[in-house]
Order: sequence, then structure tokens, then C-alpha cells
Amino acid sequence: MTRHVSEETAGYWAPQCPAGVHDDAEHRRDHFDPLSEDLTRGRYVRVAGAMAQHCPVTRTDGFGEGIWTVSGYAELQDLHRQEDSAFSAFPVLLQHFGNTRPMIPMESDPPLHRQYKQIIAPLLSRAVQADREPAYRAIARDLVDRFVDRGRCEVFGELCNPMTAHALMDALGVPGPDRERLADLAVALVRGRAEGGNQADEIYEYFTGLAAAKRREPADDLVSALTTATVDGRPLTEEEILDYCVILLPAGFETTASSMSFVFLLLAEHPALQDELRRAPERIPDALEELMRLATPTRSHTRTVLTDTEVGGHRMRAGERVYLNWAGANHDPRTFTDPGALDVDRRPNRHMAYGFGPHLCVGMHMARAELKVAVEEVLAAMGDIAVEDPAAVVEEIGTTWALTHLPLTFTPRR
Repeated sequence: MTRHVSEETAGYWAPQCPAGVHDDAEHRRDHFDPLSEDLTRGRYVRVAGAMAQHCPVTRTDGFGEGIWTVSGYAELQDLHRQEDSAFSAFPVLLQHFGNTRPMIPMESDPPLHRQYKQIIAPLLSRAVQADREPAYRAIARDLVDRFVDRGRCEVFGELCNPMTAHALMDALGVPGPDRERLADLAVALVRGRAEGGNQADEIYEYFTGLAAAKRREPADDLVSALTTATVDGRPLTEEEILDYCVILLPAGFETTASSMSFVFLLLAEHPALQDELRRAPERIPDALEELMRLATPTRSHTRTVLTDTEVGGHRMRAGERVYLNWAGANHDPRTFTDPGALDVDRRPNRHMAYGFGPHLCVGMHMARAELKVAVEEVLAAMGDIAVEDPAAVVEEIGTTWALTHLPLTFTPRR
């Protein structure tokens, strides 16, 4: 078994560092704040894992009238199995995007939810995404070649963000001149940056025009698929198309860029793992599954209780909200042995980094393909990868967590 374990306070990823009030078991049980800055540097996953073990279902006093937090793996499985009958996916986020209607399919419920997902699922299938790897590789290689001779880079801004943004814009069919502005809007939307306007409204406006253009000249892209799709035997309405696009944009690249940032941090802080994956690149997919479990950049969504039900022995009432703490499930010691260890041989590894149940991420095969290609290209081009200055790392908290400034040093290999 290959095992890579960080020292307690080495580098940036340091889950064992103090987490302020969240180190008190009673406080986190009653007052858990998933957006606390005390939970950066990996401390979130440690605290969430402790909640999974000791208070897998608890009601905390945050977010208005309070919210249920479900952190246990088994308890989250139970909840997800009840989703079609007892829970609504709207609103799906703690922090509202500013959208005026539910985002499709993320905030959709039966009976339309499955039909909505099936519209885009064929274009995002495992087979299609495997065929897209050469295109992703061309994007990654071009970006890496721009900085590799320097021996240093800011990997989020120079690789993670632009690579995933370009891949998503290709999938949507967005023309080149519009891509930078749309990417900025998506990041502002997810990070809650007002910037003097409502990003959701701007995205609605943009995709109104793009959908009209795709109706005139359809292509092999997601927006074209939406303009020709049907549900319940009827075409999608204009509103449904826009409600789809307002989440496809940020969910299609920002979450993958965030995940990629944590992957490169953990690789940089585990030199032995870098060397192992260079020797045996066929192990990269398994390593990525474990890295995603360990970091869980998309750490939660929320649900609204539709009808009185029970989860983990706790009675939940209609109208109450529930926080799905997937990071807790991924660090639940009742499910994962030594959950704080990075073990690329972990079997089984049924993590919840892409969610679980009916709302399992429809874009997970695209994310996996992009992550695989990015790691392959970086390891081939860069040796001795290390974090240049752990104090300079910038971690942002939100719907997804990201390292939006991650300076690396390395030895050029080509």
C-alpha cells in the first residue's frame, strides 16, 4: 500500500492546525459555520470528519432560522435515497446566485429532473470526454509552454482557470471574443462578488442572444442541444434554456478549476507521489479520485425538506433546510480507514466529491478528463514541483473552495 501523509504543520495543507472555536465539539455541533476562515488549509475536512463521527446529523443555528447539517456517510446516503420523495433541490446553495428562477438541472425536482439531465448527458458521457482528451491536452500544453521555461508559475491563473474555461466555452459553443467576460462573470457569480451588478442577469442576457444564434446555425455543442431539446414532448421554453445556462457556465469550469488547484497543491506537497505518478502515469486516475476525496473542493449543497421525514434518527420538518456536508462523508472514519491519509491504493473509494444520488454531477466525466490531462502534462513538463511560499497561497471560501493564488516552483523537464 502506498501512503503519503503530510506532516502536521508542513506546507500549506495542514488539517491538524487549530481551527478556533470549531475545535470545541459542542460548538461545532450547535454552531458549525461552513464558511469560517478558521477552516482553511484543510482544517475543514478534519472538523467535518469529526462531525461525521460524533454528530453525523445535527441542527445548527446558522443561516437565518437554522439549518440541519448531515455529515455522516451513511446518513447522507439515506438522505439521498429519499431525494425524489422528501427533499427539494431548491435552493441548492447556501449563498444565492441572484438567479430569479431555479437553475436547471441542479435545482430541479422530479419528474422533470431526470429529463433535464438527459439533454446534456450524451455530450458529457465518459466516451465522449475520452475522445475530447486530445483537445484538452492541446489547451493544457499551450498554457504550460508559456511558463515552463521560467521554472515558476502561479498555477491557478496560468493553468487551472484558463484551461477549464476554454474547455467549457468550447463545449457551450461560445465564440472566442466573449469568453473572457463570461468567465469573469461566472467567477464573480460563484464567489459572491457584486461588482456593481447582478451577474446572473448578465448571463441570462448573453445566453438569450447565443441561443437565438444557435437556433439559426446549430452546432455540436451544449447550447445547440438545449435549443433543440424536448421535455414531456415539448420544446424547452426560453426560460428553461436560460435557467440551464446560468448554472452550466460556472459549474462547468469554476468547480473543475477549483479542484485542479487543490490537486496541484497536494502534489506539490507530496514529492514522493509526484515521482510515483511519473513512473506509473496509469495510476493518475486512481490518484485523482483519492485527491478529490481528501480535499473535496465542492464540499456541499443544500436541500429543502418537502415532507416530514427522518434521517439518522432525527425528525426533519417540512420547510427546514439541510446542508449536505460531503466533505464530512469523505472523512467519515466509519467508512474510510485513516481518512486524513492520502492513499492512492484506497479500495473501495466511493467518495462523494461529485455528490451522490439523483443529483450526481452530470459533468463529472468532463472534470475527470480535464484533471487527468492537466496532471499528465504538468508532471511531464515540470520536475521537483513545490509551493514557492505557503504564506502567499490564497484560499477562497464559497460554493466551492479554491486556491486562487498558488505560486509553484519547479525544474523544467522539456
